[in-house]
Amino acid sequence: MPQGVSDTPVEEEAQGGHSQLVTSSSRQCSTAAANPPVVVKDNHYALLDTGEKKSPPTVKGVKPRTPKAGRSAATTDKKRRVVVVGDSLLRGTETPICRPDRSSREVCCLPGARIRDVTEALSRIIRPSDYYPMLLIHVGTNDTARCDAEQIKSDYRALGVRVKEFGAQVVFSSILPVEGRGPGRNRCIVEVNAWLRRWCRQEGFGFLDHGMLFEEGLLGTDGVHLSKRGKALFAHRLANLVRRALN
Repeated sequence: MPQGVSDTPVEEEAQGGHSQLVTSSSRQCSTAAANPPVVVKDNHYALLDTGEKKSPPTVKGVKPRTPKAGRSAATTDKKRRVVVVGDSLLRGTETPICRPDRSSREVCCLPGARIRDVTEALSRIIRPSDYYPMLLIHVGTNDTARCDAEQIKSDYRALGVRVKEFGAQVVFSSILPVEGRGPGRNRCIVEVNAWLRRWCRQEGFGFLDHGMLFEEGLLGTDGVHLSKRGKALFAHRLANLVRRALN
């Protein structure tokens, strides 16, 4: 496992130094895991119960969204799509997320992406003709390589302005921990995640909080990407949230 502090981005850079958009409906299977995600949201999603239950947790004050009660006739005529977009940590999550219904679920992986890359890519991903029950965004790991928390917050704010233009329900996924990249990087991740949680609540976005779940034994040998077991757990948490959004 790498040791010391890294001041350079740690995820794969696409050819030419620019992020490339990779979309997929399904590729390979992953193993389901326990621990349902925690989502904080003030409008559509509330704080979801993290306890293990046989039935899906309920959201206080929110009724299931149906075409008759939850959306106008014009909206129900649109194709429903849930899009998961972010950096290369999404690679390998395609099958668990998309397999139940490939026509309504899409994973957009941007290898080497930073927050600004996702902001710029959204216009190529979001279709005005479709209705989006949820847009799930996981990005930020590459940004923390520079340990500039204030710049990261500024980039998230700009991304927030952009996603509001699409009128979609938006959920931000917390930045996962890293190993062997120096204490400064870990402090930056903790600071940004704490701020991101507060900011999402203020802006009416959802927040998928992974907490400390991926710290022990779930990272790969590079200390940044996930191990096979970690990727299976990560994919299951994302897929579970997508399923609940569509149901």
